[in-house]
Amino acid sequence: MLNKLKGKIVKSIRSRKLNVFGLFFLLAFLFLIITKLSKVYTETLALNIEYVNLPEEHSLISNNDTINVVVKAYGFNLLRYYLFDHSLKIDFKRDVSLQSDFYLWDAKVNKGSLEKEFKNSLEIVSVKPSALTFPFQSMAVKKVPIKPNINLSFAVGYDVVGSIKYEPDSVRIIGPSQLISNIEFVKTKNIKLNEVNNDIDKEIELDFKAKTKNVHITNTTVNMIAKVGKFTEGTLEIPISVINLPVNTNINFFPKTVTVTYYVNLNDYNSVKALDFKVECDYSEIGNTNSPFLFPKLIKMPEVVKNARIKQNKVEYILIQ
Repeated sequence: MLNKLKGKIVKSIRSRKLNVFGLFFLLAFLFLIITKLSKVYTETLALNIEYVNLPEEHSLISNNDTINVVVKAYGFNLLRYYLFDHSLKIDFKRDVSLQSDFYLWDAKVNKGSLEKEFKNSLEIVSVKPSALTFPFQSMAVKKVPIKPNINLSFAVGYDVVGSIKYEPDSVRIIGPSQLISNIEFVKTKNIKLNEVNNDIDKEIELDFKAKTKNVHITNTTVNMIAKVGKFTEGTLEIPISVINLPVNTNINFFPKTVTVTYYVNLNDYNSVKALDFKVECDYSEIGNTNSPFLFPKLIKMPEVVKNARIKQNKVEYILIQ
């Protein structure tokens, strides 16, 4: 019993000694680290270059990936630059100057931007290289319309009110002139919408595959927007007028009116009047054929009408001398 108790006491003392030793070792290590980080160092930092606001009309021929910045700072301030990757943003609207066939970035001119990037926590000693050049080739810019590739089918009695709109309705293609000169439009990807009975507001991808990485478009998607409403059919009797009669010629024709069938949004049905339509027969069209018929045409209809047609396609006539 006494031997067991003695063993436990010895083991406890040894364990405490080990814990005390570990604590002192950790404190010594932390003191060493703090001492090291409290000193001033001169180091070279390699920063990745990030390009901002690249000009659309120019394509860079070669890029600079990194830039070396020699800095002086306390170890504490340098630590995060070793633990994490950092980049230098070069804004082509602000930080570079346009030369004859290249852009120039000058470290002296952009010293303020560099200091801002480091948030004044480091003293910049030098930049290597002190200037960067970005050679470019000129690009052509061409605006082309969007060509829809949409298959729409509506629920019974429904249709588009007005017209389908695409926003934007055109895109700019940017690339060497010889590569984009034959591009006349950009199609949307094929979309099928069935049994539509509600308004449409849908983002659609453009079907554009550039043959080279030097050709690109400003938009990769467009919004398809359409108002959808319930439609109904109506009919009206519209008087016929005859035009281009020879001088001193009178004509009598039958019937005097034709039936026009039209398709209109239900909300606009009551606003459609016979005066909003115009049907004409052009006497000059029959020429010297001696045809006994005139052929009526619908010349005018209200904007709210989706489509309209004349039921009769012939009008009998006689000339009165």
